[in-house]
Amino acid sequence: MKTPMERLEKWLEANLQEVHADLAPGCSEAALAEFESLVGCPFPESLKDLYRAHDGQQGEANTGPFYGLIFLPIADAKKHWSAWKKIVEESSAEDMKGASMFSKSAKVGAVKEVYANKFWIPFAYDYGGNHLGVDLDPGASGTIGQVINFGRDEDEKFVVGNSVATFLEWMVDQLESGNSNIQIEDDGGRSFNTKTPEKFHFLDSITDLFASQRLN
Repeated sequence: MKTPMERLEKWLEANLQEVHADLAPGCSEAALAEFESLVGCPFPESLKDLYRAHDGQQGEANTGPFYGLIFLPIADAKKHWSAWKKIVEESSAEDMKGASMFSKSAKVGAVKEVYANKFWIPFAYDYGGNHLGVDLDPGASGTIGQVINFGRDEDEKFVVGNSVATFLEWMVDQLESGNSNIQIEDDGGRSFNTKTPEKFHFLDSITDLFASQRLN
């Protein structure tokens, strides 16, 4: 049986060849260990497996495999994580309270209702300050290693998978069932998003795809 990553690779090769070709070889165990040591918290195996398969993208394609979100190389993931960590460490309690004023967890108690958390590890990026990432410091009803949306514009946090593996399986199930929208843009490159709901940004689609979490 193929893994979710192998299924994703097959789908990309058939539908978004430029993204499939842009996937980098896997990163080293030393690079993973260094990042893990910096964070000071064990990484889930499914996050490590993601980077063992591919160290993000090489930067030639103008879209990414996660419904258009770019797959960050581990060196870039570390830079983004460091920037968020700096915000956390240099913000006063009052400043962070103000920044977190509109932060909420769609599923009550699943994600801590803060603007930034140094234990959120980004692996996907929208070039606008927003991410998908692994949550190593969940709320009381959350799961360590859950995949969430977070960033500058992401006040409401959703759990899009209890692990990276779960998220990938969900996404590939969506793709294989036909839920994809690939369009040629003005610059000649191709964009990639969900067909249903029809949005311009996957992080906007999440609010519809996972709306049931608001009922829990």
